Amino acid sequence: MKELPLPSKKRLLTLSNLLSQQPQEKMRITSAEIAKLTGWGEATIRRDISLLELHTGKSNGYELKSLKTEIDKNLGLIKTGGEKHNCCIVGLGSLGQAFLENSVFLNENFALVAGFDSNQNRVELIKSKIPLFPTLDLEKTIRQQKIEFAILTVDDSMAQKMTDRLVSYGIKGIVNYTNAVLTVPENFRLENASPEKSLANLL
Repeated sequence: MKELPLPSKKRLLTLSNLLSQQPQEKMRITSAEIAKLTGWGEATIRRDISLLELHTGKSNGYELKSLKTEIDKNLGLIKTGGEKHNCCIVGLGSLGQAFLENSVFLNENFALVAGFDSNQNRVELIKSKIPLFPTLDLEKTIRQQKIEFAILTVDDSMAQKMTDRLVSYGIKGIVNYTNAVLTVPENFRLENASPEKSLANLL
């Protein structure tokens, strides 16, 4: 799997999601159609797709299913044997609970398999189809469920301590929804997704 430039990686991830939304009867898609859906230039689209070593589509379009599969493979979304990447939510306050109730953001490549909170009473009171655990069970559950990625929604003051625990338990990456600036090992995958920071970027 080749290393893709970050801008191309982000566009291809968006494209993969868009391809999932196309009608089932649609078999092919052209760079012109993709341009209409995304607002990107056709040259940019063809350049990104060429990184996948798919060299067709300039005239008759790309085979939609093959294009999505190739994108997902290059982004590391597809595991051997078709298994999903198991994920968890750490922190079951209002934001964490919102993710539990609306886990549609997890597509066919990801599975939300657990939620954790330090408040035992909260864990017992929340009604969810997703299994919930106290953070005392974090290490055991991560290893048993083979959880790879965590969505972090704890209080800012607890974010670094919880991150250190997740790293030590073998988590491969974190989506950070706190405002804390996290310190992680050099090759650890960290995606900061704080709504406050995202809004500030719009100014």
